[in-house]
Amino acid sequence: MSLGALSKRPSGSQSVRGLRRWRRVVERSEAAFTLVELLVVIAIIGILIALLLPAVQSAREAARRMSCTNNLKNLTLGMVNLESTYGRLPSSGWAGNWTGDPERGAGEEQPGGWVYSVLPFIEESALHQMGASEVGSNRKVLLAERDATPVAAMNCPSRRDGGPYPYEIARPAQSGDGQGGILTYPQLSGARGDYATNVGDTTGSDNLCQGLSPANYTTKKAGFPPGSDEFTGISFCGTAVKLRQITDGLSKTIALGEAWVPEERYALSQSWIADDWAMFCGFQDDIVRGTYYDGRNYTHRPRGDFESLESVANALRAVGVTSNAAIDGVTRELFGGPHPGGCMFAMCDGSVSLISYDIDAEPYRQLGARADNGEAKAFTRPGRP
Repeated sequence: MSLGALSKRPSGSQSVRGLRRWRRVVERSEAAFTLVELLVVIAIIGILIALLLPAVQSAREAARRMSCTNNLKNLTLGMVNLESTYGRLPSSGWAGNWTGDPERGAGEEQPGGWVYSVLPFIEESALHQMGASEVGSNRKVLLAERDATPVAAMNCPSRRDGGPYPYEIARPAQSGDGQGGILTYPQLSGARGDYATNVGDTTGSDNLCQGLSPANYTTKKAGFPPGSDEFTGISFCGTAVKLRQITDGLSKTIALGEAWVPEERYALSQSWIADDWAMFCGFQDDIVRGTYYDGRNYTHRPRGDFESLESVANALRAVGVTSNAAIDGVTRELFGGPHPGGCMFAMCDGSVSLISYDIDAEPYRQLGARADNGEAKAFTRPGRP
């Protein structure tokens, strides 16, 4: 071998440097490969989360719906047990400015609504009796505290929490003073409920009851309480019906349902009159709703909480309900809920069902009427302006 060829061989130090360079190239390649692997793993995890999240949300909603079902079932059974005790279903009380009186039973003499009357039958007797045997300022404090106390059975977990309204209720409440007179007190807050009883396939009942409601405990207005022929549902102002009067069948007549509250009003309901009273108050749109239908394309069918007031108002305008007063009257009489697909209702036999937001108007109206024999209605009354 020539000396020239030998001189071209790398020295030991050159070989070491070459190996180091090669190692760095390999290490960089391995590092880059590891980063790609990491990105792939992250992408796979993201895909799995995207696939599993709807299933998790669906499972949670199913659990919340089951809780809502149990609430409605227990409340309805409480109403049925009250009927066994008093001979009729609970009254919906006097006008909304009245609230429950612990010493006046559950009939036409009780100014509080159905929610208050049913308390002893859903294991809330202590709450029902707050203020009993007290007079003066002690009674006033206890009744105000009672009105702000939430009841778990009255709240759907798919909606908001069941705490008191986040503001002071502007209107004072009236109840008995324990001595035969009237006690008026400010409601610093009021517990809110999500369920309403069925007033029937009628409309404008709130204004009617406001006009009929007694002004005090000693003088009643003519026409109060109205007879059971004045309404078609199961509970009205100052009066209610017996189970045997529900001739369409207990399983075919609504007892209770979720009251519609649009999501946009969950925390701002003071600005909307259908969600602004303590739930122990008398007859008003917070605790009674109906299935009225006037023969137009639009009906009082249930609405989803995801629908805004404006979208419902636009739907009304599209079928000729144009005045603000008429639109307001419809929106505060609707059943509706936060569940996808439909609203939860309890029938008078205690069964609970999800009724679609797209239910046909006439079958839905019939579910609100206790004694129409399932016959289609002849629309002889004029519609709303």
